Amino acid sequence: MFKHLYKTTFILLIIILLTSCGTTHKIKRNFKKDNKVTSFFKGFVLYNPKTKKEIINYNGAKYFTPASNIKLFTFYTAYKTLKDSVSSLAYYKTQDSLIIKGTADPSLLYGFDSSKIINFFKNETDSIYLLDEYIDEAPYGSGWAWDDFQYYYMPEKNLFPIYGNIVTFSLADSLQVNPSFFKQQIKVLDSTNSIRELSKNIFYVEKGNTQENEVPFITSNQLTAKLLGEFIQKNITVIPTSEKYKFEILKGVSSNDLYKQMLVVSDNFIAEQLMLKVAKQVANSYNVKLAIEYSLANYLQNLPQKPRWVDGSGLSRYNLFTPNDFVFLLEKMLNEIPKQQLLNYFPVGGESGTLKNWYGNKKPFVYAKSGSLSNNYNLSGYLITKKGTLLIFSYMNNHYQIETSKVKSDMERTLKIIYNNY
Repeated sequence: MFKHLYKTTFILLIIILLTSCGTTHKIKRNFKKDNKVTSFFKGFVLYNPKTKKEIINYNGAKYFTPASNIKLFTFYTAYKTLKDSVSSLAYYKTQDSLIIKGTADPSLLYGFDSSKIINFFKNETDSIYLLDEYIDEAPYGSGWAWDDFQYYYMPEKNLFPIYGNIVTFSLADSLQVNPSFFKQQIKVLDSTNSIRELSKNIFYVEKGNTQENEVPFITSNQLTAKLLGEFIQKNITVIPTSEKYKFEILKGVSSNDLYKQMLVVSDNFIAEQLMLKVAKQVANSYNVKLAIEYSLANYLQNLPQKPRWVDGSGLSRYNLFTPNDFVFLLEKMLNEIPKQQLLNYFPVGGESGTLKNWYGNKKPFVYAKSGSLSNNYNLSGYLITKKGTLLIFSYMNNHYQIETSKVKSDMERTLKIIYNNY
């Protein structure tokens, strides 16, 4: 009986092995075939972290523009550096004054629970003063498209963000604006090709256009003082910076909440602000470049290919990473972070965030970070097969001139074949 059972098991294993090998060869052939008939650049690496074996590697060592896949490196850098909750405010109390300054926390009045910070201000009876301090770099990152200044995905970086540095407005029965401070700066026109002036906070909306607009505003400490003062109904005065104050730190939102929001909806603003916070902690300067240099030197010394990494969000066209780099990072995270906690940070295929409309399945099988810029779409993360095997993958597409939906459909088809056959 045992001999028969052994024989049956052996035959099943051979069938499974042959099926997997056949699938691998088929996918490899498809990539080579596509390479002959398409003009854009593809890379795909599939890796089994349990067996430590690379299943497929197609252009894995070639450099790609990663777009928001960069946020995986931002996440890991912040996870290694920051504690359970982030510093939301630096403050110093005198006998009759509260002196405050920002700490690059992106959460204030930006969809997170800000009650702790707001109540801190509302309970204050003394005069409030905001130090006129700034980050140690420009409000836009290197390689960002300058003409995206009016779109929701490119807010300015700054030391004391509020409302995500975004004004939201719509024109239905009447003009609705949040924060209301900007209401007088929104012009209703018969027609317009822009929604904000380049160099000032003047916004435009067309008559008859009822859609909601989310538009970045130009930041300053004077504006922050007005916006925060309006919300807490107190006057806040901006004063010159000084090194004589010994500030205390008020903790706010959970770091995990920021990480999940950043990855699930691909929030560029949170990504950049987290890297500013990392830089302050490791180099005592609010400068993203310093955070990147620290991470590469201390956390990511053994990347397969040396990347060009210039921002936290992936908005920059200057970033260059390989699929091998992403697979390396994803395995590193899997080894250092409990699996369920790690997967919970990611968009889930068919269920949440940027993957809600893709990879639908009775049982979710794709947990991955997407990354898109014009003519580029990438996806890197984890795939759990029908048999329950966890695989790591990075699938990158650069420089195409077809519809992104076509690229996504091809990717979905490939990943579903892997799901069903490994």
